[in-house]
Amino acid sequence: MTAGTLPRGRRRGRSHGWRRSLARHGVGWLGLAVAVGAWQLTAIALDKTVFPTFSRSISVVGQLLTGSVLTGDIVPSVIRALTGFCISAVLGVLVGLTLGYVRWLGDYCSAFIDFLRSVPSPLLIPLAIVFLGFGAKMVIAVIVSAAVWPVIINAFDGARRIEPLYLDTARICGLRGSALFRRVLLPATLPDIFAGLRIALSISLAVLVVAEILGASTGIGYFIQNAEQTFAVPQTYAGVIVLACLGWLFDTVFLVLERRHAREHLKNRYFGAEGAKNGGELNSNGARAYNHEAPGNLRQLQDIAVANNHLAVE
Repeated sequence: MTAGTLPRGRRRGRSHGWRRSLARHGVGWLGLAVAVGAWQLTAIALDKTVFPTFSRSISVVGQLLTGSVLTGDIVPSVIRALTGFCISAVLGVLVGLTLGYVRWLGDYCSAFIDFLRSVPSPLLIPLAIVFLGFGAKMVIAVIVSAAVWPVIINAFDGARRIEPLYLDTARICGLRGSALFRRVLLPATLPDIFAGLRIALSISLAVLVVAEILGASTGIGYFIQNAEQTFAVPQTYAGVIVLACLGWLFDTVFLVLERRHAREHLKNRYFGAEGAKNGGELNSNGARAYNHEAPGNLRQLQDIAVANNHLAVE
């Protein structure tokens, strides 16, 4: 079905949705433009060396992106931040889901986790320098020590809130171990996990700067500190602008990926396209009337879900 053959109401709804989205983003960019204009006018009025104009800072940003700073400081910082974030994501999801699913283990470790996550990560930088020395390994380790906790906590809470009926149904259908993890635990907790990952991404960038200022000889944090110590004020502001742009870029890309995955998850919520194709409509009792030509495991899940729904109605 092409756009020209869509019903008029659907075409109108899509056009209104695009207009609302453009209006919402336009308001956000308008606010940014107002802030930039205020910066520029205030800097011109004050005419102080410690407060350069926005245009001057942006010109320095252009020099940074076309010079040796790009490959010597910006790229290494991006690699460290993404590496620490990826390690935190994998480790946090595995630990959080495990502790949330195995309840006795989660109860046993909850106090220990609460104690560790209460320790400020910058305080761990001297210990990390002692054990790992100066450089990328130390920075990545500090990032992981800070960014892993939001992922663990959100995955843990998501696993604890899974309906026991889902887990019992999956076990009856023969799902155990990694299959149960992939097809039940992970999909059911993805909204909570994504929320934790977004927080972890912002934490990774913030801790990156602190770690590079204290224990690295390259990176954006080191560049900003060096510019401050040499009284290169426009370079200091330019480094802050680069950090802000990186944070905005990371968050925007993450939101796009999250929304795309959410759409795919809604399309395949009944164990893939085959399940969505074989699913029926709700009957008068509120139970879903399924096609009995569905695959084996899916048909068992359907029958159990319908039976439980009938029991609840009765």
